[in-house]
Order: sequence, then C-alpha cells, then structure tokens
Amino acid sequence: MENFINNFLFTYFPHIAMTIFWVGLVTRLVKSSKTIKANSTQFLSNRNMRWGNNLFHYGIIMVFFGHFLGLFTPSEVYHLVMTTATKKVLAVIMGSLFGGLTLAGIIILIRRRFTKNRIRFNSSPQDYFIIFLLLAEVVLGIISITISAASGVENYAELGVWAQKVITFQPDAGAIIAGHDIIYKLHIVIGLLIFIIFPFTKLMHILTFPLAYYLRSAQQLVRRSSRTAA
Repeated sequence: MENFINNFLFTYFPHIAMTIFWVGLVTRLVKSSKTIKANSTQFLSNRNMRWGNNLFHYGIIMVFFGHFLGLFTPSEVYHLVMTTATKKVLAVIMGSLFGGLTLAGIIILIRRRFTKNRIRFNSSPQDYFIIFLLLAEVVLGIISITISAASGVENYAELGVWAQKVITFQPDAGAIIAGHDIIYKLHIVIGLLIFIIFPFTKLMHILTFPLAYYLRSAQQLVRRSSRTAA
C-alpha cells in the first residue's frame, strides 16, 4: 500500500494536477477572463502593508522561477558552468533569501487580514484557505532547504532527476524520492494542490498584475462631495 501511495502521489498525481491546471487556466482565460481579479483590500493604504504585499509577490515569483530552473535544468546543461555541489549551495542561498522574503510578506498580510476589521469581515473562507495553504507551502519549503543544506549532494540531485522523469512520463519517477524526507513530499503535494486550485481562485490575478502597480508612488484619492460639486 505504501508503494502504491508513493507511486500515485509522485508519478501520476503531478500529471493529474498539471492537466487540471492547464485545462482550468485556458477555460478561465477564454470564457471568464473578466473574473480574473483580486478583490481590493487597499494594499497601498498602509506603508507596512505595501511592504508585505511586495515582499510576498516578488518573493513567491522568484521562488517559482528558482524551482523551475533548479528542477528542470538537465545536469548535462548546468554542468557546463557549475558542479552539482555548487548548484546546491546556490539553491540553498537563493531559496533561503527569497523564501524568507515570501514568508515575511505573507505573515504581514495574514496579520493585516486578522487585525483590520474591514478586511476580516469581507474575507471569504476561500481567502483564508488560500493564504494558509500558501503559508504551509512556504514554511515547508524553508524547512526543506535546511534539510537539503545538511544532506548530501546526491539527495539534492535526486529531486531534479525526479522532476525530469515526471515531465518525460517515466513510470519509475516516484521511486526516485520514495526514501526522501516527508517534508519534501508534503512540500511537493501541497504545491501540486496549489496548481490544481490556481485557475479557480483569485490566485489567477498573478497572471495579469501589472508591474507598474508596484513601482508607482502611493496615491490618495479625494472625492468631491455633491454639495461642493454643485
């Protein structure tokens, strides 16, 4: 039974998750593109909250690209410029940096969601589910970095081998990480769950969020009363 669960979660489940992700993504973009938005919580209304928003978004984007390059770059390619040991050191350093920024940002945003009455009252169960799922994923990711830092190079390299076997539809992909720490496995499974729900939640706004929004200076909107306008 243990082998069956491991094989399902780490050989077949990634394909199920990516299929749901891409079908949902295309369907949402084609049929419901106008619904792709995040309900405003006035992130720029408070300087500290703007920090939280920027730290979280920039941090998680860098973490995503770091995972993509780290896991899916074949060893034959990165060995042209570095060894696996060097790649591991870079992954630990960059993962710690951007993972820490993401964690700091999400903690600030969670604190705001619970301490600002207006935001708390307008938050849906989906909002809480998403933000705590992301928090769990970030925390597990940071813990997995500490495990990688203390483990051998072979243990780190096998994660890339697993990812590349998955995308090339190798039936023995799950066996590669069968003996790895449970933290890695939880991190992978929760990450796949995030991909599954991504097209059906407010997370979709990441695809349309303009960079200029973060770079502009804070603005104050002043409404003229009807009496003044008259």
